[in-house]
Amino acid sequence: AACMHLIFAAHASQMERPWEQELVIDDRQIEGYLGLQRRTDKNRQEKLSLIEEIVKQPCKITTFISWPGEGKRKIFTVEEGRLWHLMGTRYHYQQDIFGEKQVTGMSFVVKAGLWAKYFLNEEDSQEQTLPGREGVLSKSLLESVMSLWQHRAGAARLMVWLLFKSQLSRLYTIPVRTLMEVAYGAQKVRDAQDNNQLRKKLTNTWDEDLLALHDRGWQIRFDADTYAEDIQPSGFGRENIRRPRGFFESLLKAKLEIRPPESWDLTNLEAKTEDIAAGGDTQLSVVRLTGSEIKSMRTA
Repeated sequence: AACMHLIFAAHASQMERPWEQELVIDDRQIEGYLGLQRRTDKNRQEKLSLIEEIVKQPCKITTFISWPGEGKRKIFTVEEGRLWHLMGTRYHYQQDIFGEKQVTGMSFVVKAGLWAKYFLNEEDSQEQTLPGREGVLSKSLLESVMSLWQHRAGAARLMVWLLFKSQLSRLYTIPVRTLMEVAYGAQKVRDAQDNNQLRKKLTNTWDEDLLALHDRGWQIRFDADTYAEDIQPSGFGRENIRRPRGFFESLLKAKLEIRPPESWDLTNLEAKTEDIAAGGDTQLSVVRLTGSEIKSMRTA
């Protein structure tokens, strides 16, 4: 659901009035975004059913927004409504050799909820009613979340949370407790403090989730003052299998720095954005493409 929300939002942000306009996205696009073409355990019909279910998930979520108003930004309230509206599903059929029709593809017609009028409204952002910010959505993040969430749910949650953290804040050094509560829930962290077996299990899961992030290119640096080597994951600093007494409380107080993969190149994006905001000479070039070039690139 989180991945589909990000995909819808990326499409909607390219529209002038997304709360009024409909966007159309097909199963092949979603399959490519989420890396589902590598799912060899499902045939074409099963993949289509899975894609249809995934598309419906964010459309079941409702929101109520009350913006208190800060500075020049106006106070507003958005009554409860759907985050996304699934306006319709178009099924594409093909006849087999026996003359029977089979679904071979789907196109989904989606429209953003009323929230988009306030958060994806270019005219309003120019009046400073809401802070405007462009972000980067890496296709590799979507693929990583889809490949991880069933067996490494904590790592998947961290990836989505850190996507926003890395683009909304320059503060990259984060307490382990904060990250654990994001990954596993605050209650589970509190329960682990009182239960030795749960404590060991949760710490092992945490270590494995950090390794999963590292394997997918996330840059991890342990704070030298708070994150001692003897409580770091065995793949990073710890050599002794046994952890020291009282390790869990030390771990919760430890801090570490997690940055997105270098391939996302967020730093260059921030630098360009700041230069433009400051009236610098940085310009965004517009590339003119012919119809045949666009078709070739879309096919690729």
